[in-house]
Amino acid sequence: MEIRNIQKTGDMHYLYLPTSWCREHKIGARSKVSIEQNSDGTLAVSPQITERKPKHLKFSISEDDQEIIHKLVVASYINPVASFEINFEKEMDFTKLLNQKRLISLESVEIDKKQITCHGSISISDPESLLKTMVRKIKNMIVVMQKSYDKELIERYEDEIDRSKMLIDKSIIGSLTYERTTKLKTIDLYYISLISKDLERMVDHMIKISGKETEFLDSVYNVIDQLQSLMENTGSLNHKTALQFIKKVSKIKNSEVKDIKSYDKERVRLSLTTIAEVITDWAITKEIEK
Repeated sequence: MEIRNIQKTGDMHYLYLPTSWCREHKIGARSKVSIEQNSDGTLAVSPQITERKPKHLKFSISEDDQEIIHKLVVASYINPVASFEINFEKEMDFTKLLNQKRLISLESVEIDKKQITCHGSISISDPESLLKTMVRKIKNMIVVMQKSYDKELIERYEDEIDRSKMLIDKSIIGSLTYERTTKLKTIDLYYISLISKDLERMVDHMIKISGKETEFLDSVYNVIDQLQSLMENTGSLNHKTALQFIKKVSKIKNSEVKDIKSYDKERVRLSLTTIAEVITDWAITKEIEK
């Protein structure tokens, strides 16, 4: 390995390319090179511009299980593809498929009797903002559960929260492949992904809890409110704010699992406990980066 000094002129930083490398790849005064930032923070310099375009995917399957098809459609949607097409050997009743959770909200996805297609899938560039939105929606959902318990509105919030989680996945997968659509560090994308996943799991159990569980809902709301404060300024995340969040989560009482109702409450608590652990891991990472 060769170590070279960085040169600086004004606000610009530069270094000289090795003469032998330039000679080998016929790099001259009018040549162009491509520079790509890798996930580990290193830079890769290539002797020619390499343009990586999203692919067009095409599948032909004989599967008729609605749940399996649903998973394939969602996986194709959240990946950075230009388009995808799924063809089936026989016609299917897609009314059941449309009832699958999250599928009906996918933009650009068209369903026919023997084909599912998606052209011009949207590109999301800011998973951190999506996570903030997700947290705000959860807070609003809890308020509705406490005040009016409008079941239709609660279900709508759940759909929007699920959609936020899916768009976070889409944004992170796109950034970790080749698009690099966000300025966030890879480690930040990792923590955002973990938090959004547990938030979605928590909401799946949260919506089954009665509005009469006022003490429990209040304690969860307080945790989500503090989580929102942390997410609004992740740059100031440190071990002290993480410990405060852990203490807030610890105030949620354990629920002895006796029935479905107590099971859902305990699953909510466990999801928030896992999020507290992720927040602490993230905080320590932030301390290291200082």
